[in-house]
Amino acid sequence: MLKEAFRSISANKMRTALSMIGIIIGVAAVIAVVSVAEGTSASIRENLSAIGSNLIMVSPGFTRGGGGRVSTSLSDSDLLTKDDADKIVQLCPSVVYVTPLQQGHFIAQYERQNTMSTVLAVYPDIFNMMNLQLAQGEYFTDDDENSRKRVAVIGKEVAEELFPDGDAIGKTIKIASQSTRQNFRVIGVLEKSGTLLFINPDRSIIVPFSAAEQRLFRRSYVSSIVAQASSEEVATQAVNEIDAVMFSKFQDTEKYRIVSQEAMLETVNQTMALLSFMLGSIAGISLLVGGIGIMNIMLVTVTERTREIGVRKAVGANRRHILMQFLLESIILTFVAGIIGVVAGILLSRLVAVVGSIQTAVTPVVVLIAVAISTAVGITFGVFPAMKASKMNPVEALRYE
Repeated sequence: MLKEAFRSISANKMRTALSMIGIIIGVAAVIAVVSVAEGTSASIRENLSAIGSNLIMVSPGFTRGGGGRVSTSLSDSDLLTKDDADKIVQLCPSVVYVTPLQQGHFIAQYERQNTMSTVLAVYPDIFNMMNLQLAQGEYFTDDDENSRKRVAVIGKEVAEELFPDGDAIGKTIKIASQSTRQNFRVIGVLEKSGTLLFINPDRSIIVPFSAAEQRLFRRSYVSSIVAQASSEEVATQAVNEIDAVMFSKFQDTEKYRIVSQEAMLETVNQTMALLSFMLGSIAGISLLVGGIGIMNIMLVTVTERTREIGVRKAVGANRRHILMQFLLESIILTFVAGIIGVVAGILLSRLVAVVGSIQTAVTPVVVLIAVAISTAVGITFGVFPAMKASKMNPVEALRYE
């Protein structure tokens, strides 16, 4: 029966190829789309994992205005300060590191070279918390923080733009805005890392918090507070402890936000899973169209082979044999088309990765699901033509011209 099915399919190669195109396109589209979504999800997860573990970020919330609108003016009591970070250290035993974070855009200049960069004013603990590695020089220390030394650790891209010759250590750069201009001595250059969550170290200048608080930022509040739980087991407890400290100050949960790394990963996984399902479903419409094409082709095939069906029944074939013969041909068509579609989808996903410079990931599960769906399409849309063939009256079928 299987040999006969292959012989019948190969009898009209052009028709077979055309009937398979819809399935091939559908499977290739599903593979490519889901691989892009999976690759993007994996890339985000890698970035979140690369910045260290068990990180918790506290940021200002929103104050509600009239009519449910968000007020744009915040009082000092509604803002985060360095003192809040110090309280977290004192009152949260599950937290191992805490740093206030001042963040702003400044012009960095060395001799005739200049670039726009992000200045991050933090405690030295930030280097351990975010796994920032040095390419040259050294980190600033607690002594530098306590003595308000104007030293800086700069990102790789900033170093390349300000110091094309590669000699940055010991040089003094100017960090300026419209209202201030301060000199900082470069003591370290970071290795290239790419964007890590809410900052891009490659485009950043990291300086001691005490040296920049009044000289550069000139404000008492901070952009956010970054903390790190002592272990994964106590990460949830650390969040609860920080929440208690923040609530004791604000007495309103809308005035601050606490986001843990674990919550970010969970949100990313949920979002990308939903995105993969949506995009895969859209691409799956091509499989539906391809299935309808298979059914049409099989109906035409049944009509053309009416006399053959009559002869088969006349020599003893029953309805089940005829049904299985045509259903098997439909399954073979869609299975082979599914395999070709998988190969095309993998090639397409690699092309997208190269052209779009994005990460893609083709997983075995997706391949198996795509082939299984294409085969299921063959069964679903092959049943009707096969049943039609099996129900033919042998006498009438033999008379068919």
